[in-house]
Amino acid sequence: MTVAQILPVALAAVGLSLVSTLILIVAVKMHRGRSGARSASLLAPYRSALITIASGEDEDGQAKAALFAVPATTWDRLRPTVLGFLPKVRGASADDLSDLMRFHGEIDRATEMLTSRSAVRRAHGAYLLGLVRDRLSSPFLLRLLGDPDADVRLVAARALGVIGEPLAASGVLGALRTHHGQIGLPAWVAAEALLAMGAEITPALQAGLTSEDPAVRNVCAMVAGHGTFASTVPQLRIVLASDSEPDVRASAAVALGQIGGADDVASLVRLTEASESTVLRRIAATALGDLGQHEGLETLSVLLGDVDPRLARLAAESLVRIGPEGISRLGEAASGVSTGARVAGAALEVAGLRGQLPAITAGVR
Repeated sequence: MTVAQILPVALAAVGLSLVSTLILIVAVKMHRGRSGARSASLLAPYRSALITIASGEDEDGQAKAALFAVPATTWDRLRPTVLGFLPKVRGASADDLSDLMRFHGEIDRATEMLTSRSAVRRAHGAYLLGLVRDRLSSPFLLRLLGDPDADVRLVAARALGVIGEPLAASGVLGALRTHHGQIGLPAWVAAEALLAMGAEITPALQAGLTSEDPAVRNVCAMVAGHGTFASTVPQLRIVLASDSEPDVRASAAVALGQIGGADDVASLVRLTEASESTVLRRIAATALGDLGQHEGLETLSVLLGDVDPRLARLAAESLVRIGPEGISRLGEAASGVSTGARVAGAALEVAGLRGQLPAITAGVR
């Protein structure tokens, strides 16, 4: 055949292919539309009951009973909507939705997923158990902290945090360690999970601050400073004074700035000395401002003229946070001819723009 003969045939074939594709697309859309309409029709009687539970208004339990009676085939369609509500509710509403998931076998199925050969299924099972906040699942999730797949370990840790089981704190801290070349949990994941477990994890934090693993000590120091863990202050002081890891000392300094007291000023002042690293000096200057103790005023005033401009600015910001006495020191520095005059003046201008200066200076007069 010649080119002139082949071309019309080829064009016809391409045209037929395009038409077939368009027909298929239209058919799929029509099927999805009918399927969606059918699902909406099936779920319509149950939506109001689900909303009643989610809003915490199911005082007589009728909505819960109605959803318990949902047939299995309808539940499969209703399940995604229930899952969508779970992260948004708390208290009795969350408990009722979790009971609903348990009644329809979802918790049992999620637990079975934890032993699947598929890492995706194991992670999905852990996610579901965290979503329903099932405390009874904590032992199973703890085992997943040693899973060979990093994503599974991460999801398991976050699920334990959502569940908020304090007894799991030691397991989460243990998962930070590297075993046989298997990298441990990321520090932020562990810290997030621990903070969600509440004040009852204090004993685990105290033990973790003495761990041989610097990753564990570091996370414990980070968490201690972000929560109400004042009883960890003695251990934090020891870490700040003697830990061999700069990152751990830095986290301890930040924590003491948040939950320490006047007794910690001297230790933080020592960290601002020129012999310390730049990072530690800056962190200590910020921590002195967080403490808000007048014992730190002299050191912060001296740091206004430091050769590290970033450290000087942090010292100025800390003086502002300390209050009237700190503002007074900045005023003295700004009116002088020292190297810190410009930094002090800039800090006062910023404080004025933020509305801090008028209120504070009014108290000084």
